[in-house]
Amino acid sequence: MEIMISRILKYLNGCLDNDHMYKIGNFVVKNYTNICRYSKEKFLKEGNFTEDELTDFYNHLGYCDYETFRERLLLDHQLRLDQIHARLLNLDINQFVNHLEMTYTNNEFLDLIDKLCDLIFEKKRIIIVGALYPSSVAVDFQTDMITLGKNVIEFHQFDKDLTFSDDDIVLFMTATGRMMESFAKNSKHRNVCDATFVLLTQNIKYRNFENVCADYVVHVTGRFDGIQFNYQIMMILDVLRISYYLKYYI
Repeated sequence: MEIMISRILKYLNGCLDNDHMYKIGNFVVKNYTNICRYSKEKFLKEGNFTEDELTDFYNHLGYCDYETFRERLLLDHQLRLDQIHARLLNLDINQFVNHLEMTYTNNEFLDLIDKLCDLIFEKKRIIIVGALYPSSVAVDFQTDMITLGKNVIEFHQFDKDLTFSDDDIVLFMTATGRMMESFAKNSKHRNVCDATFVLLTQNIKYRNFENVCADYVVHVTGRFDGIQFNYQIMMILDVLRISYYLKYYI
């Protein structure tokens, strides 16, 4: 059975409207590790939702009452933690690093990953920005990091309430860099420069673009090939979540 948080993320990442379903889903993601301790009253009060809105949300997921929904969240959280432990504990990071084509040595790359793990630990929210396929590739990373207690969301232009702050780390994924042009144009009013900006790309020239300047760049080599880049993104995010788990969770 698919775990609850994966189903919620599948909905959120494909969402088109800033409605109560989207807002409740984001509230669950933000408070995921503690949500199983929330009474219905606390959930409604902290999230500023109506009872009908919450009922609509868990009914769409196939649950007839809040307690059953909450118990499922608790069981799924423990199940995912067990899965993470079983999969990540004895993995050799070098098997991923050795397959990446980079402008760094392996040690330089791992030092960069270590810095990013520290930033992720310090920041309150991770915001993923990318085209459809790179963002889809990031879902497993997103699921694991939420399970480990981090608030990880995907950026949506329709969410007019979303603004960046110095408590955010942005993972911006683009092979060619062209996506940066539309993002910079449409995000000036969102205070994106307040966030720590991490650019994952094959095109180093977009390190500084208009009002968006990358604080860190994970530069992989290639011919601006989307297929190749998607595999590179998958491995980078795998190295990042494994490293974070070993450093901060174990």
